[in-house]
Parts: sequence; structure tokens; C-alpha cells
Amino acid sequence: MKKAFLSAALALAVAGSWAFYPNDAPAPTGYLMVVGSGRPGNKSYVPEVITIQPDGKQQVQRLTSVKVGTDRTSTDVAVALHHAEVLQVNALAAKGWRLVSVAQSTVGVGATTETVYMMERR
Repeated sequence: MKKAFLSAALALAVAGSWAFYPNDAPAPTGYLMVVGSGRPGNKSYVPEVITIQPDGKQQVQRLTSVKVGTDRTSTDVAVALHHAEVLQVNALAAKGWRLVSVAQSTVGVGATTETVYMMERR
């Protein structure tokens, strides 16, 4: 009888302590955007990759190592910008995000090029 009572008390203690076991926070779900923005030919502009989380928080990665300035380097700038975008998209894909759409646009007189990657996690 004592063994049964001791076993039951031990099982109850284990079950009760399991309730206080630390759980991982659930991964955010919804949509996330990665926006790459570049303006070739403008010496004062620094290309950047912006990640917008589902809760609206933004992370800006400025590509200060990319030298902008002449028409000759505009192709190099575009390649460096797309390289940074792909690295960010791949890092997010490794964390469970799935790419659902890509849109590219060129806007304005300064020919600002933007690439928007829409990702989701369910």
C-alpha cells in the first residue's frame, strides 16, 4: 500500500512540475515582407534590404559596402543588392517562412528599383 501511495504521489509531483516546464514561444504566423531598394547613379544613396515582420516591426540592413556612383557600377550595385535579398530570403526560408510572391518595380525620376518578396508561415 505504501509503495502504491508513494508511486501515485511521485507521479502527481512529476505531472505537476510538467506544467511549469518552459515552453518555446509560438513562431509568428502570417505574412512577412523583404524589400530591397536601390537607386543606381546617386552617390548619396545607400541600397538597403528592409524586413517587415508580421507584427509591423522593421529591420533595415543598409548595404554600406556597396559603392554607388557611376553608371558603370550600376550593374554591380544591382547584383550586390539582389545578392543581399536572396541571402535574407534564404535565411527566412530556413526558419520556416515560405516565399509566395515576388514583385519588382522601378519608380520615379531617379529610377529607384524595388523588389518585394512576400513570405508566409502558417
